[in-house]
Amino acid sequence: MSIMASIYHQGLKRCYIDDEDIDISSSSKKLKRLDKYHQQEFEQSAYQWSLQWQNKIKKNHKKKKEYHCQVYLKFYRATNKCTLDVIVKSSNDIINDNDSILLAKTRIPKIIQPGVIRVRLVSSLFTADIDVCEDPSLIKLETIKKDYNNKNFDKQFALKLKNNRIGPGVIGKLFIESLDPSNGSYRNESPIFELNLSLTSEHEIISTPLHQNFDNNLICGCCLSSDESRLKISDQCNLKLNNMKFLHRLAEPLRCQWKSIGRELSPCFSEIDLIEFQQTYFAFDGNHECAYQLLREWYIRDPHQANIRYLITRLKLPFDMIVKIHDDIIRTFTCN
Repeated sequence: MSIMASIYHQGLKRCYIDDEDIDISSSSKKLKRLDKYHQQEFEQSAYQWSLQWQNKIKKNHKKKKEYHCQVYLKFYRATNKCTLDVIVKSSNDIINDNDSILLAKTRIPKIIQPGVIRVRLVSSLFTADIDVCEDPSLIKLETIKKDYNNKNFDKQFALKLKNNRIGPGVIGKLFIESLDPSNGSYRNESPIFELNLSLTSEHEIISTPLHQNFDNNLICGCCLSSDESRLKISDQCNLKLNNMKFLHRLAEPLRCQWKSIGRELSPCFSEIDLIEFQQTYFAFDGNHECAYQLLREWYIRDPHQANIRYLITRLKLPFDMIVKIHDDIIRTFTCN
């Protein structure tokens, strides 16, 4: 009985083990199929996630950046000169510079489209510093490329003060405008930015006038003053613009303002005349030759008007330029 019981027990044990083998084998196959299924699911979800991420990146690239504008003024009291710094950037963080005065900043960012951007300063309190060849029109241009994501740029103006006191209050306006390529105009649409440049009473500028000793009657009979109502040129200094050597010297301080002078002398000169001057003389000889030829042509066209008195008193030249022209006149007398 004990032998038979032992044989029976071993049979049951073997049968149990065989059944376990069968169950493990089938479970393994199920696990493999399940693992393969999950792997396919993972690959599919990873692919979908990758597509979603790529679309998100493309969408972010397509999203146009918005930009702010800030304007800073730095004043040099010893020379009555200043620089105006116009900064266009994606952030509106204030620049920490103890020497610079914040005149304006935008509150709402704007989108800047690719193309030509014009930065234009308008103020009767400043004049261009022609000593460093600043453009008298006070206009700067910036080209924004189509495929260029970063559209930050910085433009600086070199200026001289016209008055001894500036501020408090609005001291000028700054326009940032985009060019309309269809007709070459900046005025078809509203400006990208239009900012009032303001000085607080804390930053009010009070300076000593330049060339104060000239604001009196001189020995020659002239009165050189920053006040246009007091400005006077004597008959002795009222030279006609018919001397080549004098015209050559006179063209030097006027070299950066020859276009403005030509427009002030309208209808003696038209825009077509100024374009011809630029095409003929500027490319080869620069602004000095353009100024010289303009003054020479002025005398040819209107000899009665082309004189120093009209040039100084009627064309609203900067005061320091008037002083330089008068110095050239005195030098001419001395040489003679």
